[in-house]
Amino acid sequence: MFVLPGDFLGYVEEYVPGEGVYEEDGKLFASSAGRVVVKDKKISVESVKKIPEIRRNDIVIGRVVDTRNSFAMVEIARKKGDDRALRYYDRAFLHISNVSDGYLKNFESGVRYMDIIRARVIDDNLRLSIKEKEMGVIRANCQICGAKLERERDKLKCPKCGNVETRKISNYYGKGEW
Repeated sequence: MFVLPGDFLGYVEEYVPGEGVYEEDGKLFASSAGRVVVKDKKISVESVKKIPEIRRNDIVIGRVVDTRNSFAMVEIARKKGDDRALRYYDRAFLHISNVSDGYLKNFESGVRYMDIIRARVIDDNLRLSIKEKEMGVIRANCQICGAKLERERDKLKCPKCGNVETRKISNYYGKGEW
């Protein structure tokens, strides 16, 4: 069982408090987040591993949660090389100048709201870049009907309605890996 600080674990009549557990008025509570371990009437909480830190040059997966004229806010969900999902979501910033080496007429020709992207962290303020060919959109849905778009060369096409859309597509698009 996974617990958070302050979660009720039992009574002092049932268990002896161990590491990560405190007693208050005869009740036992978790003092840290982690997994409950009971051994010989002793109850403890094994702390979870450290939250993965995101640093410069890390590759991350995120969802575009807001777009404006020249930037997007990206909610980072996972860091490459760490198989654990983040316990919280960091917000990162993707500027239009970090989408493509070429000219973009508008930001939405690079990424759109709710796209899943693979990006490189370019500084400690969580600014992202998707300029590299491995970086970019790895999953997108049709803006008309909502179906998952399929890659056709350098465009994305909807298999349901035939709508064609442009994005800065990663060469990992649709492969289920990153």
